[in-house]
Amino acid sequence: MQIVHQQDNVYTLSFSRGEEVMSVIADHCKKHNITAAHLTGLGAADQLDIAYYNLATKEYERHTIDEEVEVLSLIGNIGAKDDGQIIMHIHGTFGRKDLSVFGGHLFSMQISGAGEIHFTVFDGTINRSFDEATGLNLMCHVPE
Repeated sequence: MQIVHQQDNVYTLSFSRGEEVMSVIADHCKKHNITAAHLTGLGAADQLDIAYYNLATKEYERHTIDEEVEVLSLIGNIGAKDDGQIIMHIHGTFGRKDLSVFGGHLFSMQISGAGEIHFTVFDGTINRSFDEATGLNLMCHVPE
């Protein structure tokens, strides 16, 4: 990953062929103590671990995709649980060669061509805590 542009807390990131985006972003957040951020992106990938969250079972239904796809849109945020664990909540929309589109919650994505992400870091922390009703770590307000 290279930072190709920076203005204040807004970064433009470029990922190279073969880089796994989610682990690189997670490592970057840990290294720089980033616990509040928003990201958008696009590019091309050839390996995905993507999922649909089944609210009835409270489990992710994961799918591995091993084919070249266009990354039509990435959008997500970075937060943290009370124990400091970084939580990345990122969804992606992808296009196949036949122009069909699919998407879901992103667990991993390997770049095959370009990987371009705009990353905005905020002060403080986007807090998340476990919600029994959904089985998810949801954003929550922490009183000052």
